[in-house]
Amino acid sequence: MSNHRATANSSPEATSRDALPAQPVVVNTPSMESTGFLGPTSYRYLLRESQGTSDSPSELGKYTIEPRQLELGLRILDFFGRESRLLQCLTEHIYGLSRMPIIPRTVMLPALSHLWDICDQNSMGEDAARLRMVVRIFENTYKPLTTSHKMRAADLCQAITGVNLRWELIGAVITLASLALIHIPEHTVTLIDAQQRGKSEILPQVLEITEHLSLLTDALPLVNELLVSLKYYQMLLAVSRFGDSSRRLYSSLGELCSCIYATGMHRNDVPREQAPVFVHQWRRACLAVVYTMDKTIATALGRPPLMNRHYCILEPPLDLDEDPDPDEHESSLRSIDEHGWNVDRKHRPATTIRLRLLLAKIREEVLELHLGVTGANLVRQAEDVLQRLAVMWDTCPSHMKYSVDMWHSPTSMHSHQLLVLLTLNLDYLHSIFLLHRLISGDRSTNVFIVAKDILSTILVINDERERLREIRNDFTHLFLQYGLPSVQLLCTEMLHRSSTSPLTAVPGFSRAELIRELTVYVSCLSWVARPGSGNFEFCKQVKAKFTRILDEIIDPSCGTSRELVAPSETANAPAGASGVQDLLDAVHNFNTLLDWDIDSFWDPRLDIFCGSVF
Repeated sequence: MSNHRATANSSPEATSRDALPAQPVVVNTPSMESTGFLGPTSYRYLLRESQGTSDSPSELGKYTIEPRQLELGLRILDFFGRESRLLQCLTEHIYGLSRMPIIPRTVMLPALSHLWDICDQNSMGEDAARLRMVVRIFENTYKPLTTSHKMRAADLCQAITGVNLRWELIGAVITLASLALIHIPEHTVTLIDAQQRGKSEILPQVLEITEHLSLLTDALPLVNELLVSLKYYQMLLAVSRFGDSSRRLYSSLGELCSCIYATGMHRNDVPREQAPVFVHQWRRACLAVVYTMDKTIATALGRPPLMNRHYCILEPPLDLDEDPDPDEHESSLRSIDEHGWNVDRKHRPATTIRLRLLLAKIREEVLELHLGVTGANLVRQAEDVLQRLAVMWDTCPSHMKYSVDMWHSPTSMHSHQLLVLLTLNLDYLHSIFLLHRLISGDRSTNVFIVAKDILSTILVINDERERLREIRNDFTHLFLQYGLPSVQLLCTEMLHRSSTSPLTAVPGFSRAELIRELTVYVSCLSWVARPGSGNFEFCKQVKAKFTRILDEIIDPSCGTSRELVAPSETANAPAGASGVQDLLDAVHNFNTLLDWDIDSFWDPRLDIFCGSVF
C-alpha cells in the first residue's frame, strides 16, 4: 500500500477541543479519478484499458477532509472507544446466532479482537491524539483494499484493523450492533451489556451515531466489499426504523445496488489470480444477498426490482467453507455435486445464500409476469416458470427443505436454522402462489391448496414461539408478507360461500379446519409485532377487521357486512351477497396481492422486513 502524509493549515496540538475540526486536512492518496467499474460503453473505458497496459506507476492525488467530516469522525471514534465492549459482544451475539451477516465470520470475528488496537495505542483523552487517529482512519479508508491469490482471511483482518482501521469496518460493527439492539430480547441486551443498561437507554445513543456514520460514509470516494456490507446493514436499519415504504429505505436500497455495480460484482470482474477464494466467495455472497433482498422488497411493494438479471452474472457462492486453504481448494471442489451442492450436507452460510439466490432468480421472472407491461401469453409463460421452479426445488438437497417434523426430530437442529429453512420454504410457496394466480385464477383449487399450505406453515411459529423469541422478537415479516395475501384469499372465498351456503367450504378443505387456522392467525396478530413498531398498530387494525370477517363467515346472519352497504345497493342482490365484497374492500384491497391498500392503512413506519436475515 502507498504511504500517505497528512497536512493541516494549523497545528492540531495548538488548538482547543472545540476548534479541532475547524480546519480541513489534506491527505495524499492514490489517484481516485474513477469510482469503480466501467463498462465498454463508457467514454473512460478505452482510456482505462490503455492505462492498464502501461508500466507507469500509479499517480498520487490529494484528498481534502472537510471540518464537518473530521467532527463526525471524532464523535464516532469517541463512541466507538467508549462502548467497545458492548459493540463487540453484540456483534459476536449476532454471529453466534448464525444470522448470516454479509461479512464472513472468518473475517469479522478475528477482526473484533484487534478492532480497538488503534485506540489503545493513543491517549483517548488528548484532543490532538484523537484528531490524529481520525485522520489516520480516513487515510486508511482512502486506500484501495489490495489482495493476492494466496491471501487468507487472517491477512485481510490485519489489513483492516489496528493501525489500518477503516471507517467501513467501524460502521459495519456499529450498524450491526444497532440491528441487534432492535431485534434481540430486552433481557438478552441486559445480560450482554456490562453496565446492565436497558434498550431504552442504549438504543438512542447508537442510532444517533449511525446517523453520523451515514453522513460520513456517504462521502467516501472508494467502493469495496466492506462498504457494500456496510450499505447492506444500513438498508436493513432503514427498514427497521422507517418502514418498507419510506424514502429512506428506497434511497438506501438504490445506493446499495449502485455500490454493487460500482464494484463490478455484477460482472464477476476480478480475475482469479488477483484475489483469494474467500474474497471471490464474499463478492458472490454480496451480490446474491442484495439481489435477493431487492426481489423481496419488490414483491412486497409491487414495484419493479432495481437489479435486473440480464445485467448480472448471477453465480451463487460455492457451497464451501468461507476461508478454504488455497492449496486445498481444488480438492474441496470434488465434494460439490452436479447441481452445485456440497455432498457433506452441512449448513453453511453459503448454502442458504445459494438457495435464496436461486429462488430470487425465479421470483424476478414472476414479478415480470405480474408487474410487466407486455401481457402476452401470460398463462404459458407462468406455466414455464412454474415448471422450472419445480425442477430447481427438486435438485436442492433434502436437508435444506423444511418439514414440520424437523422441530421435534431426534436430531433437531437449532431454532435459528429451522427458522431459516421455514422462511426459504415460504419463499418457494409464495412464488407458486403467485404463479397459480396467473395460471388458473384466484378461485382455483391450486391457489387454495398453496394458500392453505402457507397458512399452516406460518402457524407453526405460534406453536414454537417460546423457542423462537430468543432469536428475534418480531415475526411480522412472515405473518404479513407471506401470510396476509393467503389469508385474504381464503377469507374472500369462504365469505363468498358463506353468503350462499354457510356449510360450503373451500373445495378440498374442511370448513372447520380452515376457520380454526384463520382464527389462530388472527389471534397471532396481537403478539407477532414488536411493541412500539409501526407494525404493532397495523396488526391491531388488521386483527380487528379480520375478526369481523370471521364473524361473518361463522354466522352470516350477524349482519356485519350489511351495515357497511347502502340499502339501495342491496335491494336487488341475493341475501348477504352484496355486502361481501364491500366488507372485503373495507378491510383491504389487494388488486394483485402484491400491493397494499395504502390509503386505508399504510403506516409510514411499517416494518415488514424487521429481523430479516442479516
